[in-house]
Amino acid sequence: MNIGGPRQATLLSALLLEQDSIVPVNRLFEALWDEDPPRTARNQVQIAVSSIRHSVSAASGRNLISTQHPGYVLRLGEDTLDSRDFETSVAQARRLAAAGEDARAVEEYDRALAMWRGSALSGIDSPLIQRAVVNLEELRIASVEERVEAELRAEPRQQTIGELISLTREYPLREHLQALLITALHAAGRRAEALEVYRSTRATLIDQLGIEPGPELQRLHLAILNNDHVQRSDAHRAPAAPFEPSIAHRRVAQTQPAAARPEQPGPAVPRMLPAAMPDFTGRHTLLEALVGTGAPPTDSVRIVYGRGGVGKTALAVQAAHRLAPSYPDGQLFARLRSGNGPVNPANVFERFLRLLGVDSSSIPEDLEQRAELYRNLLGDRRVLIVLDDAVSEQQVMQLLPGNPNCSVLVTSRRRLAGIPATSRHEVPAMSRDTAVELLTRILGPQRIDAEPEAVHRLCDLCGNLPLALRIAAARLADRPHWAVADQVERLRDSSRRLEELNHGGLGLRASIALTYDTLSPGARRLFRLLAISDSPSFASWVAAPLLRADVHYAQELLEELAEAYLIDTERTSDAAPVRYRFHDIVRPFARERLVMEEGPQDRHAALERLTGALVFLAREAHIREYSGDHLLPTSGAARWALPHPLVDRLLHDPLAWYEQERHCLSATVRQAAAAGLAEHAWELAISCVALYETRSYFADWRETHEAALRAVCRARDQQGEAAIRYSLGSLFMFEQQNSHAMRHFQQALALYRKLGEDHGAALVLRNMAVLDRRGGKLAEAVERWEEALAVFEVVGDQIAEAHVRYSLAQVHLDRGDDGAAAHVLERAEEICERTGNQRVGAQVQKQIGELRIRAGELDRAARAYTNVLAATRTTGDQVGECYGMIGLASVDLRRGNGEAAMRALLDALALAEVTGDHVVRCRSLLALVEADMALGRPEMAATHAETAVPLAREVGANLLIAQTLVARACVHEAAAEPEQARELLHTASRMSGGAGPSPVAALVKEVTRRLDGL
Repeated sequence: MNIGGPRQATLLSALLLEQDSIVPVNRLFEALWDEDPPRTARNQVQIAVSSIRHSVSAASGRNLISTQHPGYVLRLGEDTLDSRDFETSVAQARRLAAAGEDARAVEEYDRALAMWRGSALSGIDSPLIQRAVVNLEELRIASVEERVEAELRAEPRQQTIGELISLTREYPLREHLQALLITALHAAGRRAEALEVYRSTRATLIDQLGIEPGPELQRLHLAILNNDHVQRSDAHRAPAAPFEPSIAHRRVAQTQPAAARPEQPGPAVPRMLPAAMPDFTGRHTLLEALVGTGAPPTDSVRIVYGRGGVGKTALAVQAAHRLAPSYPDGQLFARLRSGNGPVNPANVFERFLRLLGVDSSSIPEDLEQRAELYRNLLGDRRVLIVLDDAVSEQQVMQLLPGNPNCSVLVTSRRRLAGIPATSRHEVPAMSRDTAVELLTRILGPQRIDAEPEAVHRLCDLCGNLPLALRIAAARLADRPHWAVADQVERLRDSSRRLEELNHGGLGLRASIALTYDTLSPGARRLFRLLAISDSPSFASWVAAPLLRADVHYAQELLEELAEAYLIDTERTSDAAPVRYRFHDIVRPFARERLVMEEGPQDRHAALERLTGALVFLAREAHIREYSGDHLLPTSGAARWALPHPLVDRLLHDPLAWYEQERHCLSATVRQAAAAGLAEHAWELAISCVALYETRSYFADWRETHEAALRAVCRARDQQGEAAIRYSLGSLFMFEQQNSHAMRHFQQALALYRKLGEDHGAALVLRNMAVLDRRGGKLAEAVERWEEALAVFEVVGDQIAEAHVRYSLAQVHLDRGDDGAAAHVLERAEEICERTGNQRVGAQVQKQIGELRIRAGELDRAARAYTNVLAATRTTGDQVGECYGMIGLASVDLRRGNGEAAMRALLDALALAEVTGDHVVRCRSLLALVEADMALGRPEMAATHAETAVPLAREVGANLLIAQTLVARACVHEAAAEPEQARELLHTASRMSGGAGPSPVAALVKEVTRRLDGL
């Protein structure tokens, strides 16, 4: 009979499944459109029912469908459905089996099952219809099981085993079918095969459902292991009670209520805890928190969380065994993760209900009804429930009992903050001592004690994670000829670490993959892309450029990774922002996934975006620190701009931001240079000089700039080469490597002039003048400074202008022209106050302090040096801080506070030695000589003077050398040693006066006075 299309077939199915009953129109809406019917639904149903009536009437000659409020009813009269016939035959077979007539029951079951020709209503896609079909299908499978049971009791045939093998392959999770097959095999003398079926079934249940086999299978397994006789009735369960034939058809709208189901058996006492680890080690505090006196408070839900491999399950099982005596009604255990995803709570309920004594045929299909039955069965029992490796809050919430006398232990790789828990316990990695203890328990003390350093290194490489330690120990146990150092050496290569941490079914890669696979797609991609950076840690904002996404969305994904323990959080202080980092074992996994799932172009583009964001932020930080961007050359590197509110928050203290990102900046410069991103590399390197110079991070300065220089030379980027050579020259200048500095400056100057960049050339001239002054070439120095000053005034680079004016003031002071020095310092001070530049401002205040001391204005000098200290301590400029301390000590000395001056100078010398700056060390020593002499301590003065001379020679600055020689001469003069003093003064005179046409006036005057006095 042709009844029309899919819509008519669905409606007719709904009416047939509830024959002789009114089917409301709303239920027909649900059958056709689920929960989203169209506005024309009623008209469409009327049209479809009219079409069905016409087709049925044409085929049968009768009108079987009538309209009856609030819907339609289909009456078959004396006719019936094949499903009704099937139910009737099954009911008869069950009556025969209950009467002990198994052979006749088998015949009746065969007659019933022969009515099936494939799946019921297989062409109907309606979820409502398919729910009813599930009930019919369950009845068919139960009938198959009952038929096999009857046949085993009657007279089993050889083909029965073949039928059971086919059925268990089709339904591998139906434990009763597996029990029937095991019974049949054992009865046929095939004991080994029976045991293999049990082993395979157990593995399947654990892998797919995270649960152990139920009591029926365990009882059979034990009987076969003991070679006990297994009665054919051992795998038999009582036949289901006869049922009303129409019951399977009344499930279109709802499943059968629990009260209508067969009577439940008496209480069962499940004991499902896995074995506790015999070598369980440590965790005493956590165990005490979980176990306490042995009986946790009622209504207890305790969550144990931590990264994969940290030992959560071992801890929970250990605690559960200690708690078990307090829960006499049983202990349930289920793994909530299977393969790469969560276990369906419906499957866990099915398992738990069977363990609690519910027959399979009596377990509801509906999830909510299973939950109700579960809570009802636990209502008057005291049971401990262990839910292992939970994936989500929802998964756990459904499995919580309603009885406050039950307790629940949950383990998870997430914090599960949405669950109202009695307590939460984070499981960290083991301590070093506990990790060594675990290795000792596995490998024995003799092997561990023989290589203590290698054992400690092994613990570090395993991140003190119990799973990694167990794998490494297992590999060593299997290779007794290996030294611990051999395993350490193999683990050093991070690219092979996950391969090494894999043994006998245990593997770190698989453990991490379980967590990775549960992430959202966006979080998985972020996890991969974070592995691009070589930085040991990173801020939250890096997620946005890596994903090319909104900052807030990207940060949510970052938090998803942190919650899953795939990245760790760290904070250096309460005031410092949170940073993120990979665990040493997780980073190799992330890099594997990066290579596997992201193509080379995508990886390069992500690195370029990350570097572009760092260039953007570093340049902005440099501008804010120096109150302008004139000092910073610009490349054509693509930038990734971050939102202004975020930038303002990040860079409210530019130097603090530089400090936080120090290692990330250096690593990214190296990566960009290696990846051919030459413009990104050199501009980022130049932008970091604000940090390197202020904090004296000279090694970082050199490393980043040498990497960038190689990149720009390969790319033939002359602008980048000029900028990097100028910056490297500045580095060598700070390190007093004057010849290296001058060589780089000369190359940079030639490149800038070739490119026609006057501003860049002026910056180079400014620093070349510093080297001229060090060599005593004051005329050349002044000439270069004045040339540079003219350019700075034209381009408006006020900070560079102030810096040059500060340098010119020093020359005027050296020559004794205090008026000229005051004039140029006045303009420099005004610039620094207006721009707020603290670094150059501190240098200007230092010169003003010196000028005020020479004028005898000690109070004004003290204010100037106090300003120096305030600015340098704010910016972290330790060299500048030393000069401020020296200046205030000079004021104290002239005020007669010699002891206070001496203490300040000794502190300044100690700080100068920390910085490694030879010039400021010399200045501290020279000031100490002056204080020693004033306090009548010639021996200490001699020691300080002797120490200063070689330092000055190492710097290579003639003026500084001359000043140290004069200091030594003063000591000899005070000791009445005129010949030695005269020789030193003559040498100082030659160095200060013979270096050029513009000798240092103040020093020459001092030398002349000393010579005339001896």
